[in-house]
Amino acid sequence: MLSSQHHIRINAINNLSPDAFVPAVKLKRRGLFFKLWRLRFPFIIVVLPVVSVSLYYAFIAAPMYVSQSSFVVRVSAPPSSSSFGNLLQNSGITRSQDDTFSAQEYIKSRDALELMSNALPIRKYFARPEADFYSRFPAPWQSGLFEELFKYYSSRVRISHNDTTGITVLKTSAFRPEDAFAMNKELLQLGSDRLMKMNDRARGDAIRFATAEVANAEQRMIDAQKAITLFRNKELMIDPGQNSTSLVELMSRLSADLASARANLAETRETAPDSSALPFITSRISALEEQLKLEQAKIAGNDGSIAPRIADYEALILQREFSNKALLSALDSLKTARADARRQQLYLEVIVPANQPDKAELPTELKNITIVLLVTSIGYLLGWLLLTAIRDHSN
Repeated sequence: MLSSQHHIRINAINNLSPDAFVPAVKLKRRGLFFKLWRLRFPFIIVVLPVVSVSLYYAFIAAPMYVSQSSFVVRVSAPPSSSSFGNLLQNSGITRSQDDTFSAQEYIKSRDALELMSNALPIRKYFARPEADFYSRFPAPWQSGLFEELFKYYSSRVRISHNDTTGITVLKTSAFRPEDAFAMNKELLQLGSDRLMKMNDRARGDAIRFATAEVANAEQRMIDAQKAITLFRNKELMIDPGQNSTSLVELMSRLSADLASARANLAETRETAPDSSALPFITSRISALEEQLKLEQAKIAGNDGSIAPRIADYEALILQREFSNKALLSALDSLKTARADARRQQLYLEVIVPANQPDKAELPTELKNITIVLLVTSIGYLLGWLLLTAIRDHSN
């Protein structure tokens, strides 16, 4: 009886788990450890990045100052001579916003950075002693190439345009307020200089085109005058039209003399049939008729007549008139182009000049920490949902 109870107790002891012999304090500690171990992934994915970013902004991140200015690109269009052009100008439709966008793109370009680097110590601005290792240039993992400098410069210059008002806001950030102010001021000047170069090129192209048109019109005028001179030397006459007028007057006189001689002949035959003047009158009539035929042949009727020469001469005169009108029109265009060249068509007008800040605006700690928290939380949630879906599918 006792032996059977002894065996039952021994079997019960053998069936107990190892945790039955562990003290209660150790069990509590092991349960806390398992709970913490289950929270390792939220800690690594969410808590650790947020704490790291918070420590960076609290103890490492260097303050940055932002200088702000605003400007507009004005268009001073030359006066248009057409009513349609005046209508467009009165309605404000003289040029699209591409000029403003051109100034913005140039300010953020490599050319602007290179020119500003020649005027200001940009690399020194971005490598101030107070700058932290992450936000300075060059960073420890960078070699300091110009392309890397341009990418860093693009992050330190911000341009925003308001389509409604047409105002562009320029913001530059640096580790010292005077550095941000100098960069903003220099970029405004570079944008204005670029618009001036665009004006100079546009005006230069207009003047060169107008000058070329004047030169071509002058050459056409000279060629037309030379053609008239060659015609006069070849035909041995100054103006075929004037010669034809003289011939017409001569023919009129010959016709009148012929009519008078015929009348005299008829009268003499009636009054004095045996007059000795009849042969003289008859001979004179024959001479007048022959002379009249010769003069008529000079005006028209053969290749040597003056009619084809008049047509050729009038064509030359007409060509000279056209050349003269073209020359006058080209001279007017050149005069207009030169008048427009004295005017500034595009110019950058600063509305709010660059300011020298007295308080650091960057970095925005709370905003960035909140963004990191949201991004990591969403990432962890998506990963948890994906893992849960995989486990459910496996079960």
